[in-house]
Amino acid sequence: MSSTDRRPFVPVLLGTEIAGYGMARAFYEEFGSTCVVYGTFGLTPTANSKFIEVRVVPDLLEGTRLTEVLNAAADGFGDVVPLLVPCGDDYSVALSHQMDDLDARYAVVCASGDIVDRMNDKESFYQLCEERHVPYPKTAVTDGPTVPELPFGFPVALKPSDAPAYRAHPFKGQKKAFVLGTPEELEETVRRIYEAGYPGRLIIQDFIPGDDRNMRVVNGYVRGDGTVTLMSLGHPLLEDYSPMAIGNYAAILSYADDAIYDTVESLLGHSGYRGFFNIDMKYDPRDGSFRLFEVNPRAGRSSFFTTLSGYNLARYAVDDLLDGGVLEPVRATNEVLWYGVPKCVVRKYVEEGPEKRRALELMSQGKCGTTIFGAKDNSPKRLWNMAKLWVHYVVDFRKYFGKRDLS
Repeated sequence: MSSTDRRPFVPVLLGTEIAGYGMARAFYEEFGSTCVVYGTFGLTPTANSKFIEVRVVPDLLEGTRLTEVLNAAADGFGDVVPLLVPCGDDYSVALSHQMDDLDARYAVVCASGDIVDRMNDKESFYQLCEERHVPYPKTAVTDGPTVPELPFGFPVALKPSDAPAYRAHPFKGQKKAFVLGTPEELEETVRRIYEAGYPGRLIIQDFIPGDDRNMRVVNGYVRGDGTVTLMSLGHPLLEDYSPMAIGNYAAILSYADDAIYDTVESLLGHSGYRGFFNIDMKYDPRDGSFRLFEVNPRAGRSSFFTTLSGYNLARYAVDDLLDGGVLEPVRATNEVLWYGVPKCVVRKYVEEGPEKRRALELMSQGKCGTTIFGAKDNSPKRLWNMAKLWVHYVVDFRKYFGKRDLS
């Protein structure tokens, strides 16, 4: 189907944080679209944007409220197709389980609930890795304060299997994930997590040695017929170290690696999954493998690096749901530097080496960019708020970078 035959559409996004803004910007840059963005509360990245209409519904994720709100809004779109895209884990999970009750006028970028659950639950995901012969970290699981016997040594990584439930039960010293060096530290941390009321399982993993430079991230899209139509690979050069943002990427260098692309295609192709995905993995110097940590059932918060490098994410959703799936599958190769923090932070905190030298070269050539600045989205209020956010990153790196765990 040609673009002239395409029915008019409006992107309807779920999630008001930076991932939602990046997706809205992709739609604006590719199609000139103004997006409707729903969220449980307003957040700075999507506020005061010329191409976003924010609709805040505080109880949006409670019960069946999501479909109730969307169904009530369907008539307001008239003859325009509402193209629905979740941009956060909570929204992806909720939507995947309520799609059967959604007004049929919506075109939905989301897999079914059982598939999303399997991808979102780390224990089930590693089972899938076993079936597809994809490397992942050695793993143990506990669903209570007693730590099981581990089939690997220390240090270990500790993370929740159910991230939304974990965030809902805060405690002093809470982090997105922990790196723990002794059995005593592990036992104490597990105890504190369950005492806070966390109801889910905890994943204990063999910690793969190495710093940020050993991480890799893949963004992409799986079409409804099971074809992986886009894969885009990034090499993180810097991560956030503030407690509840540990592991969020702060600078990414895009590149290509067919071996990694082969692994991702083997895992997701014709798996039943469809829509956007975001995969984190880490190079293991002990055996030369790339070990997959997780598949996030949505585009990542740093996924704008893919759009920035010339492979606009929005194009693949529109191709799948509105154009009949005519795009040829792409393995991204273009090189660009994406930064999610000020350039001065990248220059100061990225470790010296060939990757940093290449990053600085790309900066000097103008082959770089960020999610929140661009597309002439320059209202004074927005620029002021983004500037404050930028300063916040500088302060956080000064505070936390020297305290990072280098185990």
